[in-house]
Amino acid sequence: MRQTFATLLLAPFIAGALFFLYLAWKDSDYAPAIIPFVLIAAILWIFSPQINWWWYSRRPPELPAPLRALLERSSVFYRSLPAAQQQRFRQRVALFIMGTDWMPMGWPNEQVPLDVKLALATQAVTLTLGEPEFLFTRFEKVVVYPMPFPSPEHDYPHASELYAPDGCLLFSAEQLMMSWVNAGSLYNIGLHEYARAFVLTYPEKPYPNLEAPDTWVRLEACSRMSRAHIESVIGIAGAEPLPVAIHHYFQFPQQFRAVLPEAAAAFDAVFSRK
Repeated sequence: MRQTFATLLLAPFIAGALFFLYLAWKDSDYAPAIIPFVLIAAILWIFSPQINWWWYSRRPPELPAPLRALLERSSVFYRSLPAAQQQRFRQRVALFIMGTDWMPMGWPNEQVPLDVKLALATQAVTLTLGEPEFLFTRFEKVVVYPMPFPSPEHDYPHASELYAPDGCLLFSAEQLMMSWVNAGSLYNIGLHEYARAFVLTYPEKPYPNLEAPDTWVRLEACSRMSRAHIESVIGIAGAEPLPVAIHHYFQFPQQFRAVLPEAAAAFDAVFSRK
């Protein structure tokens, strides 16, 4: 595992504490010398997330080669970017993975797999690439289950959810990864929920009016995804057209622009695409 900046800072103070502990074992006069090393090590440990973020936000890390290859295979939006923007995208994805509070539920090793983190970070950064702030600070808690799950709000198995009171997003990794590696054939729950988070984070943006009676017909026309399909993948009825339109804008850009040109122009402004 790659060492973090805070870990590198911590190492000499741990070594110093162990060294003086060894000396104190033979001569108790050395015991007080342990105290500053332990105190500094404790402070570095407590503030290691903030230290790491300060360091890496100024020196953005690159994605490991296997994750970069997966990103290139699976993200239509990433492949459409020029080289300089692709590098910025990768760096933001790496930082998003670091800056998110991942909460595994039901995983054998109690960790969210890296490819799942990558899939979710990719959706979030797709939406915020044009923003100076690319983290969703209101929704930094991300709960990931291996399979569809019940929740207090919806007591039946479903694949994704945004719970605004707790600033929390919930996902089933099964549906998430199937939709990501088979882009265009299955509705992407990661992009859907982060689109909802984006709208709540930036309510002042000039979103298109999607109240026309034929909105759902046109959304299906540009994606071949019916409302019934979308709600069956999410597992919750009552999908709203705005996050679905945002999903289609990124997943089916040419078709969306042909079928919903006014909405596409509005989203160009919302996401700083033109």
